[in-house]
Amino acid sequence: MAAMRTTSIPLGRLAGAPLRVHWSAALVAVLFGTALLAELGVLGAAAVVLAFFASIVAHEAAHAYTARLFGVRTTSIDLWALGGMARLEKDPPTPRAEGWIAAAGPLASLTVGASCIGAAYGVHTVGGPVDIVNVFATTGVINVFLGVFNLLPGAPLDGGRIVRALRWGRHGNRYRAMREAGHAGRIIGWGVGALGVSMMMSQRPNGIFLALTGLFIALNARAEITHAEIAERLGGVKVGELTWWGIAEAGTDMDADSMIWQRQRLGGAGAVAIRGDDGQLDGLVLEDQLWAVPPEARPWTMLTSLMSPFSRLAKADPDDELAAVLPRLNPLRPVVTVWRDGRLLGIVPPARLRDVLERLLITG
Repeated sequence: MAAMRTTSIPLGRLAGAPLRVHWSAALVAVLFGTALLAELGVLGAAAVVLAFFASIVAHEAAHAYTARLFGVRTTSIDLWALGGMARLEKDPPTPRAEGWIAAAGPLASLTVGASCIGAAYGVHTVGGPVDIVNVFATTGVINVFLGVFNLLPGAPLDGGRIVRALRWGRHGNRYRAMREAGHAGRIIGWGVGALGVSMMMSQRPNGIFLALTGLFIALNARAEITHAEIAERLGGVKVGELTWWGIAEAGTDMDADSMIWQRQRLGGAGAVAIRGDDGQLDGLVLEDQLWAVPPEARPWTMLTSLMSPFSRLAKADPDDELAAVLPRLNPLRPVVTVWRDGRLLGIVPPARLRDVLERLLITG
């Protein structure tokens, strides 16, 4: 998913989060639009495709706005080939929050779907253009399908999140609830995938998308189960217990060679935060990145060219459980930045993170 973020096009902000679209969404738009051409014509197909992506945005925005009501910030909203994703800064704090945040998306889709079907009926009743009736009706049916499909009771679908919330509230064990929703998601995922393969064998064009969606559901459900197992073994370890407090800072005029000569400033954190010309902290450079630059190029390599923006790094409060932060790690930069009240306090360096995971998970 980190790779997806780096190849996405920003579209602005929504619900306080960056809205981005991945190039794969354009491929789906072309294929989807082509399938609708015969029935709706060029303008009708284009209108439905645009309405379809607007519907996904509305679905994800509903998640984001509801999360905000429960004090959970959304870090980004991404559109890609298999739909959309609202990335939350942290896990919902209670079963109630989990359930409502999950339910908000399907409820938005069903509301949009019912409204569009109602509009199609209204236009038809007054004798309006058939093309407009078809656009409204098709958009409505798609949204109803989107809402119902996402309510299937297995992770990572919204219905799986609702199941997780209900089971968490019932027996009080969040990680057991995650495993239960994950196992249900695997069954649903492989079932959807098998249906897609069956459709492909019958030469029905939508089969490939259904098969890929089923595979995506099954693999992510397995990842949820694995995350739950790891989280339980971590046993409530807090981010603050692993944090290296205090991070060296450098300006935009610092080069890699000068930073290496001043490497004592990096300390055990092995990192330096870059403060931009506007006085704001922009990103982080790890010591390993400095040494990876060829010696002859270091005097000409500015730290800003090596910097990972903080928006692409895992962010946590010292009181957060480490297990809740692990899914947000950037695999290319496995570091946790530690903040409170908008102020950078320190980081969990990759080496320290690796050591604790090996100690608790491999030997534990």
